[in-house]
Amino acid sequence: MTRDYYIRRIGREGQTPRLSLQEVAQQLAAAYTFMEQQGYLQQSFGYHCVDAGGVAGLHGTDIRQGLYLATGIRVEDAVSKFVAECSDEATLFTICEFVHDHVAKPVKGGGRFHSFSGCGWHYDCRDDEFDEKGAREEWRAKVNAFLRFYEDGFELAADGEIVRNAPGGLEPLIEVAPPAKAADKDRAKVASAIRTFRLAKATREQRQQAVRDLIDILEFHRSAVKVHLSKDEGDLFNIANNFALRHHNSKQKDDYGEDWLTWLFYNYLSTVHLVLGRVHGGDVAAESLAGVDDDCPF
Repeated sequence: MTRDYYIRRIGREGQTPRLSLQEVAQQLAAAYTFMEQQGYLQQSFGYHCVDAGGVAGLHGTDIRQGLYLATGIRVEDAVSKFVAECSDEATLFTICEFVHDHVAKPVKGGGRFHSFSGCGWHYDCRDDEFDEKGAREEWRAKVNAFLRFYEDGFELAADGEIVRNAPGGLEPLIEVAPPAKAADKDRAKVASAIRTFRLAKATREQRQQAVRDLIDILEFHRSAVKVHLSKDEGDLFNIANNFALRHHNSKQKDDYGEDWLTWLFYNYLSTVHLVLGRVHGGDVAAESLAGVDDDCPF
């Protein structure tokens, strides 16, 4: 729950937070330390005991080795220190995803507390129960609380990938699925377009290709588009043909900004949802547009 603090209750929005990469690194290090201290990494990487030494988890005894083998990122020092001092965005985002894949919350009532020399709680990956889903939800909540304030906003999605945030009010277009009766190729194109466009650091060409994939769906269903959008359908395809999205040639415009490209993507995505919903007799169009902000800045 986020409190509506005084400054907003009196109508002053205050300054929108913006975090630097260094601040993101510090926040990520703090989140990692919390998960480590709570035993959320013991199922995967075990623990160190003053008596028994290194006790292996499912993926060995050292998260640093697991990280290196999976990503090529070598950490010589403590992970939290490495993260806090890291100045490379790709490395930070990769570690964020890696931790997501390996956290697991010990189920209450399991484990044993070793008091000698402050050894702490030990959880056995073979005998104790763990809640992976709950731990991943907690990790996403922690990192998304600050990733949304980095640059134009990012988030760790439910599948464990760092993606761009959808503009305010347009989240339903990302979350809703095409009708179950839609063709597999249409459903696959929508999913691919969304994933590509939201890639944390997608190139301009990749983002343009995501828009083209949506246009291809509308082209295939053009007869339905004409029925449900009347005269507006011509404008949709004129934009596609005149703004260096299809049939690239010297007469097309290619100097538009990222805000315009973002507007194009979400406009075509909402149209795809509308057309597929009408073609297949579903109410996906209504669901996908519900809550979309009419004051969208694009």
